[in-house]
Amino acid sequence: MEPENKQNEFLYKMSVTLRGGLVHALKYVNELNQIEGLEEYIDPSNSPIENAKAAIMPLMAQINDFQDYAETVTDRMELSLEDDVDIYALLDSVMVIADQLAVEKDGEVALEEDFAEDLPTIEADPTRLSQALLNLIHNAFKFTDKGYVTIRVTRERENILFEVRDTGIGISAENQELVFEPFETILADKDDPRLGFGLGLKIVEHIIDLHDGETWFKSEKGIGSSFFFTIPI
Repeated sequence: MEPENKQNEFLYKMSVTLRGGLVHALKYVNELNQIEGLEEYIDPSNSPIENAKAAIMPLMAQINDFQDYAETVTDRMELSLEDDVDIYALLDSVMVIADQLAVEKDGEVALEEDFAEDLPTIEADPTRLSQALLNLIHNAFKFTDKGYVTIRVTRERENILFEVRDTGIGISAENQELVFEPFETILADKDDPRLGFGLGLKIVEHIIDLHDGETWFKSEKGIGSSFFFTIPI
């Protein structure tokens, strides 16, 4: 086995093991809610039980990303395709989370939607497709302090085109080649709280590739970014 393949296999096994441990830890924390006499540790927002949950949940999100990335590089990610996926139903569930992200911006970032009428149903994995779209939306809000985030869905001749546009920090020309590279960041400040592991966009690209679609972006530093992907009709 090639060294790179060994590293990818190790990453996959490590992510599966860590995720399993965190799932069990969260299960045990949730079971504390069923124990009589612990009410005072359950209800307050700053209780030990709630603090334990708050500590575990971000780790779960990070490990989920690691496992998804490991599945992409080891060709383990598979789609659960469904015929006649209702795009509007999928967008309804995505927009619930997008609304929450907008609320967290305290009115500084408006959420806009522009969905074409009479969009057809598509063959897709609705869970993975929602994940890809939410990754783009989450990034848009993360890097936008003022202005708007717009989710636009239109029909082309052979595709459904999804776009997430923002008025955020944008990406300089010299950093644009790093956008879909794992473990890379466009942020110069390594202590910036928005700094992640750089896996989200790579996962998006892989999910769309599995759907036989395409992913790309346009961006200008200080102006904002637009990320696009297509799903065949």
